[in-house]
Amino acid sequence: MKATNAFKSGLVVFLAAPVLCLLFPGSATAQVKADSSMSFFISSANPGKGANLGGLAGADAHCQSLAAAVGAGRRTWHAYLSTQPAAGKPAENARDRIGTGPWYNFKGLRMAMSVEDLHSVNNKLNKENSLTEKGEVVNGRGDTPNRHDILTGSKADGTAFPAGTDMTCNNWTSETTGSAMLGHHDRHGAAGNIDSTSWNQAHASTGCSPSALVSTGGNGFIYCFAADAATGTKDPVGKAIQASLSGFAWLRSFSPGAGDQVVYRLDLPQARHVDAAIFTLNGRKLADLSLGIRPAGVQDLHWNGRDSRGNPVSRGFYLIAVTVR
Repeated sequence: MKATNAFKSGLVVFLAAPVLCLLFPGSATAQVKADSSMSFFISSANPGKGANLGGLAGADAHCQSLAAAVGAGRRTWHAYLSTQPAAGKPAENARDRIGTGPWYNFKGLRMAMSVEDLHSVNNKLNKENSLTEKGEVVNGRGDTPNRHDILTGSKADGTAFPAGTDMTCNNWTSETTGSAMLGHHDRHGAAGNIDSTSWNQAHASTGCSPSALVSTGGNGFIYCFAADAATGTKDPVGKAIQASLSGFAWLRSFSPGAGDQVVYRLDLPQARHVDAAIFTLNGRKLADLSLGIRPAGVQDLHWNGRDSRGNPVSRGFYLIAVTVR
């Protein structure tokens, strides 16, 4: 593919062709995501032994496996879990295990820009946004069954508890005795208890077994973060997608000229000049989308499915190239 020759400066970000498949009237509507954008999710399942996750290594492997099952296994996934000092080993803080951000959910919504942002009132973690790797909403308070308890073993600032009272089910190796600190992903709990609104330090579990975790409103789920979100990943055509330009696109059915448009979303860390172009798979440019200087923050790029002459394109697969300088 020769499409990159059209750009002589700046950073070019390509989306894989399947992401920008146009669906015209009469075709089935599909839903996809750019898997390179998802860098945060709640596990949709527990490995089966309650809070015994096989230590941090086992928890990380669980996150990695779940991510791989939905096409996001190219990232390095870590569980948001702290450990306490034990057997001569120092504590490990959950906040130090997850990289530097930014992190996006299944739908491409930015959950937090940085570690500090994640542990501030500005994060976007709640029931509606804290989705599983499959894009599912996890049951919360008021649902049956309630599953809002998420294993963290952490204080509100993401650091570990000192040695003494077990807050990590023996550093995630016990499915019997002990206790673990839990967070409420839906930010709801007992009235008048401010801790109940915490996503990472709401209350301790009554035990470490699967049944103990279920009894207080959980199912042994964990938060998973891409620890390499800041370094980017490789998309299917081999171009590095920078974290500062993390984005997503999706398939949708529309009639050209009827107002519906294909959208590509990118997140600018600062005001930059942005250009975009639509290409066929063999590198022929169909249309330019000159946007000029765009402010910092999330920016949406729209295409109405027409070429540079205003003619509607035929059904098929297309590439969008975004240049930022």
